[in-house]
Amino acid sequence: MLFRLLLAGALIAATVAIQAVFMSAGLSVFRRMEVSHRNFLLRQPTFVTVVWIVYLIIPIILDVCIWALFYYMSSALPNFEDAAYFSTVTFTTVGYGDIVLGKEWRQIATFEAINGWIIFGWATALMMAVIQRLYFRPDGQSQQ
Repeated sequence: MLFRLLLAGALIAATVAIQAVFMSAGLSVFRRMEVSHRNFLLRQPTFVTVVWIVYLIIPIILDVCIWALFYYMSSALPNFEDAAYFSTVTFTTVGYGDIVLGKEWRQIATFEAINGWIIFGWATALMMAVIQRLYFRPDGQSQQ
């Protein structure tokens, strides 16, 4: 049991690292665009918002795949398709319950749900930060 909990902690650390790398890279590009392409940001805030949201979905997909790979490689689920589906509904906390883990793996799934909750909260905060910069500019040049 302790070993599985340590694995869950390692998976959470990996997903947080992935999210941090994507956040850092994305915000770095956004800051550079505020300097070099300011007019584009002012004219196209909706387009930039859509690109930003799609960009933030990429690390979430990677996170879900890491958890799915873990379930599949540890034989907690019989194939990668079931593992990916289970991971998606667990990470998003939908939890349909049509695929379940064996008793020895159930506690791990709760950590994936907690992990998804953390990552989605973080991604939502990042979305709002960019939306605020695009639509509620401190210089009074808000758009749409």
